[in-house]
Amino acid sequence: MLSRWSVLFPLPMLLFAVEGCSAAVAPAEAAPKPNVIVVLVDTLRADHIGTYGYKKRATTPNLDAFAAGGMVWDNAVSQNAWTVPSVASLFTGVDTQAHQTLNFRKGERLATDTIADCHDTMAESFKSSGYTTAAFIKSTVISTSHGFSQGFDKFEVVGGKDQAWGYSARDLNDAALPWLTGQLKAGTPFFAYLHFMDPHSPYKAPEPWYSKYKGTYAGKLDGAHVGLEDAFKAKTVSAADWEYMLALYDAEIEYWDTEFGRFWKELQAAGAAKNTIVVLVADHGEAFGEHQNVFHGNLYQENIHIPVIFRGPGVKQGRMKGYSQLIDVVPTLAELSASPKGRTWQGKSMVAAMGGGAGHTNPVYSEYAGHRMAIEPSTGLKLILGDGDAKLYDLPNDPSERVNLHGARAADALRIKTQLQSRFSAGQALSKQCGAGKSEAMSAEQCEMLKALGYVEVDKDCGEIKNDDDGHQD
Repeated sequence: MLSRWSVLFPLPMLLFAVEGCSAAVAPAEAAPKPNVIVVLVDTLRADHIGTYGYKKRATTPNLDAFAAGGMVWDNAVSQNAWTVPSVASLFTGVDTQAHQTLNFRKGERLATDTIADCHDTMAESFKSSGYTTAAFIKSTVISTSHGFSQGFDKFEVVGGKDQAWGYSARDLNDAALPWLTGQLKAGTPFFAYLHFMDPHSPYKAPEPWYSKYKGTYAGKLDGAHVGLEDAFKAKTVSAADWEYMLALYDAEIEYWDTEFGRFWKELQAAGAAKNTIVVLVADHGEAFGEHQNVFHGNLYQENIHIPVIFRGPGVKQGRMKGYSQLIDVVPTLAELSASPKGRTWQGKSMVAAMGGGAGHTNPVYSEYAGHRMAIEPSTGLKLILGDGDAKLYDLPNDPSERVNLHGARAADALRIKTQLQSRFSAGQALSKQCGAGKSEAMSAEQCEMLKALGYVEVDKDCGEIKNDDDGHQD
């Protein structure tokens, strides 16, 4: 840890910081460190969760009960609209431009960017503070080859290439819960990261959830993303098709919620409520035809408005109304657990905001494949650049982002653009200072999963890929 930090900061500065920390609280006086568990639910839209106002179906009774005892971040924004860069931002506390873990494509071969060593991950922060660390992952695109394993004592990718189907959440719980309950009984502080794949496409929840939501639909779609995207491109998706696919997406959420209920019940039985902070987040959302898009991959709210829920010691119950970002999670946890803050982190601790103080005053930010977005907290105005014509939306009065005000409110757009560009440039400057991780070839298992999830078109042996026109991921 020290050798990596000293690349960016002189050794005397590091020694001063370490000495200052050690002198502040004598070991005998230090409070017990809380355990920390971060649960990420891949592709979970905030607006399909009961505690975020979803009423069409009872998708999340267990999560809603959990949220009632914690702090709900009402306006959290992901830093990217797909998994790899979003999770890299969660882990490192920096924007996409800063960590540059952007793509899984390299020429005509399948490869991935990796997190540069100089970024201090949340696992490394907890490890340096005396925590035992572990990760249980159901997505092979979040793996050791990406540098995500930095700081973890245990890093387990659960299951095989079919892990996005069937009883995915159950499989992850089966792998993680014995370790978690064992650590709780042992009484030594630990940090754990769990990455659930549900409700990512294909939307094929196990029984009885699939049949419960399938209804009387008799169309051609079956819950697979590829079929929906092909029909969408051909402009043949009917109202019944949309309702069916949304219902199957909700079926996946309800199935995951059942397993979350099991997860929380077993943790409570093992004593987690005494000294364990649990955080629920998503990496991005999902689109079902809104703004002429399916799947995930643009910067509208259905893709970047994510749930963030904190619960545990030091966390008040209630709702945080101010705007926040996914990169704020790691500095918030560092403050709650008295763990060291990473030297490159751009996120801001929300501990004061969760206690009633102010959140962000500068715009919150996200990007995807050359598109950039900023929301001004004081006005709720949202600017999107790089996705065709510039767009400006008034989120408080137009939450569905239907009326583009860019031409009518040019001064507002220019003000936010200036701040957006400053944030973008800051990330680029940090990347140049830090350096980029090297691109590495992906394993056959990772390639097969990308193929199954509809991200890339690959040949039978996953040896080559077909690039999009712009060279970016789908």
